[in-house]
Amino acid sequence: MRNVVTIGGGTGSYTVLSGIKNIPDVALTALVSMADDGGSTGVLRDELGVLPAGDIRQCLVALSEHTDIVRNLMNYRFSEGTLKGHNFGNIFLAALEKVTGDFISGVEVASEILKVKGAVIPITNNKAELSILLSNGKTIQGENKINHSDIQNIGIDKIFYKNSVELNEKAKRAILEADYIILGPGNYYCSLIPNLIVKDFRETIINSKAKIILPINLTNKLDHTTGWKVSNYVNDVEKYIGKLIDVILVNNEDPSPEQIERYKLKEGDGVLVEDDFRDDRVVRESLLSNSLVSYNKTDALQNTRSFIRHDSKKLAKCIEEIIEK
Repeated sequence: MRNVVTIGGGTGSYTVLSGIKNIPDVALTALVSMADDGGSTGVLRDELGVLPAGDIRQCLVALSEHTDIVRNLMNYRFSEGTLKGHNFGNIFLAALEKVTGDFISGVEVASEILKVKGAVIPITNNKAELSILLSNGKTIQGENKINHSDIQNIGIDKIFYKNSVELNEKAKRAILEADYIILGPGNYYCSLIPNLIVKDFRETIINSKAKIILPINLTNKLDHTTGWKVSNYVNDVEKYIGKLIDVILVNNEDPSPEQIERYKLKEGDGVLVEDDFRDDRVVRESLLSNSLVSYNKTDALQNTRSFIRHDSKKLAKCIEEIIEK
């Protein structure tokens, strides 16, 4: 049995977990960012004082072996009334935190109810208020504001937490016991980096003997990583974690013209990540989903979600081959 740990948040973690949960003889643990403060998650966080549930919910659903109706229930978004825009799963996790008195305990109870294959663990049990100090001296506070700000053209001096955010012991143990650690893919500054800057994370991953796998994002985010190449992602992640990545997964299939056109309408030019990295650590495979994404009209964030995504089965097949080697 190999211990595989994923680190990230949101749709990226959902995609990875949905595929690799079917790899035999693998024990899965998903470590999830706690920086989210937008949408339904942000409202519940502000009004109830609970930790953000959105990214955790997606990972629970990805690993759930329950019926489709239960998984659909966790993703159900209300379209009218005072709950309009809220997600049932987010409310469910907020209620469990109140009942158990602790978010991590609430997630463990949810995992039992949803028949989760593996473990879903918040990267921290602290309130995580993400901040970015720009080169002009301005500070942007909050993951949602950062997500919708131009941070690239001004320049980033430092990304940090406003308060003390520590790696929780269960997350630390998972990293130290891992055979493989998968970083991302996903929103770079809002889903992946928030995990890497948690206190004690860098020291823990340096001490881990796990092989580190980095699936490179398929696209760049406007005003965050526009024009980035594979080398930019690799070099920047290695700077944060303090060690070399062992395997770099790069998609070698072009999106369809329709996918590219729809994405350019949202993200402009320079959206596709150029493969410029010549290194023996690179594994190039077709990892692209060929389906066009459609969204629920009640999803307030649908215009910010990606039209070009990894295919969970292709990604899982590639990761399985790496593990078998």
